Amino acid sequence: MIFLDGMVDEAAINEHIIEKLTQPQAVRSSAPQPLSLADTVRHTVITAALTTEETEMEPIVNRILSGDAALFIDTLPAAIVVATRKLETRAITEPETEAELQGPRDGFTEELRVNITLIRRRIKNPNLVVTRRTVGIRSRTDVAIVYFRGIAAFKLVREVEKRLEKITVDIPAPSGIHSLFEDSPFSIFPTMMSTERPDKLTAALAEGKIGIMFDGTPFCCVAPTTFVDFFKSGDDYYEKWLPAAPIRFTRYISAFFALTMPALYVAITSFHPGLLPMPLTLTVGTSREGVPFPTFIEAFIMEGLLEIMQEAGIRLPKLIGPAVSIVGGLVIGEAAVRAGLVSPPLVIVTSFTAIATFSISSYRMGLPLRLLRVPLMILAAALGMFGVMWGLIAIAIHLSSLESFGEPYLAPLTPRSSANLSDLKDTVAMLPATRMTERPAYLEPQDAVRIKEEKSGRDDED
Repeated sequence: MIFLDGMVDEAAINEHIIEKLTQPQAVRSSAPQPLSLADTVRHTVITAALTTEETEMEPIVNRILSGDAALFIDTLPAAIVVATRKLETRAITEPETEAELQGPRDGFTEELRVNITLIRRRIKNPNLVVTRRTVGIRSRTDVAIVYFRGIAAFKLVREVEKRLEKITVDIPAPSGIHSLFEDSPFSIFPTMMSTERPDKLTAALAEGKIGIMFDGTPFCCVAPTTFVDFFKSGDDYYEKWLPAAPIRFTRYISAFFALTMPALYVAITSFHPGLLPMPLTLTVGTSREGVPFPTFIEAFIMEGLLEIMQEAGIRLPKLIGPAVSIVGGLVIGEAAVRAGLVSPPLVIVTSFTAIATFSISSYRMGLPLRLLRVPLMILAAALGMFGVMWGLIAIAIHLSSLESFGEPYLAPLTPRSSANLSDLKDTVAMLPATRMTERPAYLEPQDAVRIKEEKSGRDDED
């Protein structure tokens, strides 16, 4: 018998394999009918739940490397592989990167089987399909494609499978494996969402999307992903639609200010002070007296300090990280103002920009907004408001050219036809759940109806 120490359940091997093999009398008495030697051992001796017979050496080696045990018997031209995998994994904990007030407290882990179980616990339906495969010529990393048979479009499932088959890297890093098959690799915007929340993936599967899980990372990819998906939060669906809709709209407003606030400040103070009321213009002008730098350099310095503090807050230990970030921000901001390096209004603008960035529910979408602030500030310093508008138009054109697994990145905000207008029910704003009777049409699901009227009526009578 061959297995790797530390990756198998030794108690299961002793109980279900070794102890049974040492009782040949029990083998003969329990055999219901004449069987081959391999079938006899598999069905009447070994009592493990899952056993297979392998005749090729490559799958046998792969199964052993995955934590299974292979049993070789003299004169038998095959190996009996027994599922004995048992890896030490961390406990299921609350997702740290996607905090919600009312959502479930369980999150994905680094173990693929645990993550699949978390999904099956929520969707108890045989049509939930999980297909396994491996990527990486040397690493043989396990990957699971999850979708709902009867809902997800065939072409979408096939497209995901084709992209995974094209991965030829020898040892892909689990944290960055999604970048190997993501659309538009040179774009700054993410075209695939990753989540560590099982409830979020379950909601995506119910819409007709595909989940892609990788062994070794708690983040699961969702395909396709559109621009509006990064602004949805699970808390939206726990509240009634009337208060939830403006809160979601607030995230879009926050994203706009997170992108443009420093550039607007530079443009207005440098080229268009007349856009501000006269008292406010005088206040800003007075506060800038003694500052040795032009507004753009001043804003650039504050933007650099903000990024340094954000990165330091992520890398610092959890116990001291928030305290150091707050104290560092207050001390550095106060010291910079007192030293006359920056003006107080710019400190307010920078602080508001940072808070607006954190209101975006997706970290992956927050990154491009943070980076695009710098080129917008350069355009504002060179051309004023015209530069800011040109920059925003260029970003809009770029967004409209992106796709995610064949679907427009701005869908359903830009519907292909009037038949897709119903997809707008759950985008920038949202309608009551009882009005979302159909799945997003741009996904072309096999079953477009999500709430059946007749079925709902019978349930009410029951």
